[in-house]
Amino acid sequence: MILAIDIGNTGIAFGFYKEDLISHHCKISSIPHKSADEYVMIMNSICMQKNISTTEVEGCVISSVVPPLTEPLRQAAEEVFSCKPLIIAHGLKTGLNIRIDNHTQLGSDIVANTVAAASVFPKPLAVIDLGTATTVSAVNSAGELFGVIIMPGVRIAVDALSAATAALPYISIDAPKCLLGKNTEDSMNSGCVYGTAAMIDGIIERLKIELKADNLNVIACGGLANKIIPYCHSKIEVNPYLTLDGLIQLYRLNQRKINLI
Repeated sequence: MILAIDIGNTGIAFGFYKEDLISHHCKISSIPHKSADEYVMIMNSICMQKNISTTEVEGCVISSVVPPLTEPLRQAAEEVFSCKPLIIAHGLKTGLNIRIDNHTQLGSDIVANTVAAASVFPKPLAVIDLGTATTVSAVNSAGELFGVIIMPGVRIAVDALSAATAALPYISIDAPKCLLGKNTEDSMNSGCVYGTAAMIDGIIERLKIELKADNLNVIACGGLANKIIPYCHSKIEVNPYLTLDGLIQLYRLNQRKINLI
């Protein structure tokens, strides 16, 4: 069994894989300043809850976009599972031809998403990650990671709207009752969901022009994908485990290097 850990700004996802298929999954909040000892207790608790013996886990791979959390989680995983985790960073094999200006600026979650998507979809393709930030990664017909779009995440955008206005409340993001809201909360929720969906549809159409592609395969992931994607007009597949799937593939690609350490 291999454990994939995706450390994001909002949450930390754990995926336990048997023969490259996810068997157990859970997510906790990304709380800063936790110690390695605290994460040891959390990982042991997760294994107990899921009826997983820590001796079953023979390998671990970690993606992190929150540097202060990387080391305590690495230490905890090494202690709990008695294995050296692979940290996704610049210089590892990805199987992608990455065409961006500075490879070190490319988030490990974006790399994992793209690796997973490229393994199951014909190219060209796009990956939409609706997390703390909303990102769109594009792979052209030659199989090159051609570029990335980064936008404020849905939750960040609606919270910023509430914070900057005296009369608008903080709201939860739910399925809109209708396009035109009849009260403040419904109006904000409609704008948030339909506005983001329309933005995604518009970006997909622009990507088709940019990539000279009549057909563009699109896959979405991230915590808010299931709340936004159903309202898009474009054909978009949702895979909530896409990042974790990609981490497992990156682990396999770099397994020889791990064993030599």
